[in-house]
Amino acid sequence: MAKSEDLRTEKTIDSVSTLARRGTIESINTPLSVVRFAWQKLIDVGVEVRGLEPIPVEGRTDRRYVNKATIFAASMISLLPIGIGIAPTLVYGLPFSHAAAIIVGLNFVLILPSAYIMTVAPKTGMRQMVQARYSFGKYFNAFNSLTVTIGTAGFGVIACCQGAQVLTSLSPEDLPIAGSISIIMIVGLVLSFMGYHVLHFFARWVWIVTLFAVLVLVGSCGDLLHHQAQARAEGPKPYTGMVALSAANMLSWVNIIGDYAVYMPPEAPTVRLICYVIGGLAVPFTLLELLGAAIGGATPVISTWALAYQTGGFGNVVGSILTERLGNFGKFILVILAFSVVTTVARDLYTISFTVPIILPPLRAVPRIVWPIVATGVMIGVAVAAVGDFLDAVSSFLHILGYITGSSVTIYLVEWFYFRKADPANMDPAIWDTASALPSGVAAAAAIFVPWALIVPGMQSAWYVGPIAEKAGDLGFEFALGAALLIYGPVRALEIRFRRQI
Repeated sequence: MAKSEDLRTEKTIDSVSTLARRGTIESINTPLSVVRFAWQKLIDVGVEVRGLEPIPVEGRTDRRYVNKATIFAASMISLLPIGIGIAPTLVYGLPFSHAAAIIVGLNFVLILPSAYIMTVAPKTGMRQMVQARYSFGKYFNAFNSLTVTIGTAGFGVIACCQGAQVLTSLSPEDLPIAGSISIIMIVGLVLSFMGYHVLHFFARWVWIVTLFAVLVLVGSCGDLLHHQAQARAEGPKPYTGMVALSAANMLSWVNIIGDYAVYMPPEAPTVRLICYVIGGLAVPFTLLELLGAAIGGATPVISTWALAYQTGGFGNVVGSILTERLGNFGKFILVILAFSVVTTVARDLYTISFTVPIILPPLRAVPRIVWPIVATGVMIGVAVAAVGDFLDAVSSFLHILGYITGSSVTIYLVEWFYFRKADPANMDPAIWDTASALPSGVAAAAAIFVPWALIVPGMQSAWYVGPIAEKAGDLGFEFALGAALLIYGPVRALEIRFRRQI
C-alpha cells in the first residue's frame, strides 16, 4: 500500500488536457483549406490519424476481440517463420528432433509475457511505448523507442528479403532482387498507411489465402523432408543460441503488442485475449518454424535445393521446390507466398509510425502517416544491402534483439507487478507526457546498460563471439534478464523513497 501511495505522489494534473485531444482533423495543423479537405477525405475512408495520446474510455469501443488472433495469424502465416526456422538446422547444425523440441518448448513459454502484456493496453488506453514511459521515464524512453524502432524495422526487413527472394526466383533476369524488395515494401506501405481498422480488416481474410499456399508448399516437399543432413552441433553453443533466437521471436512483441489492443474497452476478457495471442502468434509461428527447420535440415542433402540455396538463398529454395514439382501452378503459389510477408511489413511500418515520434518530441508535430513513408525508403536500402549476406545477418540481428528484449521485459513486468500492483489506476493517463511526474528513467537505464558488462563476453553471433560464449555458448539473453531483475527493483525503490523525502 505504501508503494502505491508513493506512486500517486508522482502524478500531476498539468497535462489533463491531453485526454481531450482526438484523432480528428482539428489535431492536424494545416492552414490551407485544400490540404485540410484532403486530410478529411483520408479520415473518411478510414485512415488513422490519431497520435500518441492515450485513448479515452469513450474511444475504446472495439469489441471484435478475435481480430487480435487474425491480425497476428496473418503476419505469422507467411514466409517469415519458415525462413527463421532454417537457422537451427542449417546454421546451428542441430538435428531436426532437437530443433523441434527446443522450438516448441521455448516458443510457448516465451510468448506468455507478450500475451499478458497485451491485456494491459485496453485497461490503460495507452500504446506500448507510452506505457513504457511509466518505467523508462519520458526522456530515457526515447532511447527505448529507438531500439524498438530498429528491432521492428529489422523484422520488416527480414520478411521483405524473404518475400523478395521468392519473387525474384520466378524470373531472376527480368526482376532483380532490388526490384522485388521495392515492390513488397511499397505494397506494405499502402496497407500500413490506412491504420488500425483497415489493417485489421485486411488481416481478417488474407491469412486464408496464405495458408492455402503454405499447405501446397508442404505437399510439394513433404515426401523429401525425411532426408536430413547429419547433425554438426557440438557442445552447448547451438542450444544456448536457440534461447536468444526464440526470445527475439516471441519476447520482442512485448514492446509493440499493446498497439493492437488499445481501442478495446477496459473490460476486454483477459483470458480470451491471452488465448488469441497464443493461437494467433505462437501456434502458427511454431508450426511454420518447424517446417523451416525441416527444410533447412534437408537442404544440404538434396542437391537441387543446395544449389538453389547457394545461388539465391532461402527464397530460391522455395522457388525450386514449387516450380520443379508444380510448374506454372507452382509459380502462382510462389507469388502468393512472396506477398504473404506484406502483412508483416505493413504491421511493422504501422508500429514504427508510433515509435518514431517518441524518439524526439518535435517529431510529434509530424502526422503519423509520414513516418511509414520515411521508414519504407530506409528499409528498402537496408534490405538491398543485407540480402547478400542474409542468413548471417538475420541470426546476428535476432540474437542482439533478444538481449535487449530480455532487459526490457524484466523492467516492464517488475514495474507493473511490484510497483504498480498490476493496477491501471496507478498509470494515470493525465501524466503520460509530463516528465516531472513520471519516473526519472535512471533505474531503467541502469537495468539496460549495466548488464552489457556480462552480455558482451557472453554473446555469440556471426559478428562477434565473446570469451564466455566461446566455452559455454550464447548466454547473453540470460545475463540480460537476470542482471536487469537484480538492478531495476532496488534502484527504482530508492528513487521512489528519494522523491517522497523531497
